[in-house]
Parts: sequence; structure tokens; C-alpha cells
Amino acid sequence: MKLSITEQNGVLVVGNLPEKFDYTVCNDALRHINPALDDGPKKLVISFTGVSFLDSCGIGTLITLRNRLMKEKGSMALCDIGERLENILKITDLRKVFALYGNTDEAVVGLSDVKSS
Repeated sequence: MKLSITEQNGVLVVGNLPEKFDYTVCNDALRHINPALDDGPKKLVISFTGVSFLDSCGIGTLITLRNRLMKEKGSMALCDIGERLENILKITDLRKVFALYGNTDEAVVGLSDVKSS
């Protein structure tokens, strides 16, 4: 897995997810993202550019990251959600759980404006 993890304005941005964010890649994703959160900002944006499939393990991974950040008084947003993933988030009622933005720049600005407690 070749995730990209960068920092923009005090926000970690994860991109370059595989087309299928499923059980085959979730553990690898966490192995890459968690150390970045250990040493970096507690604000996280995940870009879903190019992702067309998300299974229950992928959803669980997102919730795991969100719960970790909430415990650490951080915040998380998702962006670049295509129509198919938007439907999955709608069906699972997760649009209420995650902040959603149209693109990475909007998400970074949105989280930059969120004050950590």
C-alpha cells in the first residue's frame, strides 16, 4: 500500500487509498496512519479520491480512527467522496458521524478552524 500522509496547516492528510478500501488493506492503513497520529497533529483528513468500494472493515477502520481522535480531543473529516461511497455513508447513517467535504483543501480549512480542546 502506498498511502500518502502529509501535513497541511496542522492537519494530517491521508491520500492515495486503493480503489477498494476493504478488509485486505485496512490493517495496513492503520499501521501507516497510527504512527503519524502518534507524532503529529490530532486532526485528520482522509481523501477518497479514486476509491470506489468500501466494506464493513473499511467503515470499522474509519470509526476506529475517529474514536481514537475523539479520545485525544482531535477531529477527523472525509473528502472526495464519490457517489457510490456517498450512498454507502447514507445507508449506514455515517454522514452524521463524519464531517464531509468536497475536496482536500476544503477539509483542511474546515479542520483548521476546529479548536482542539
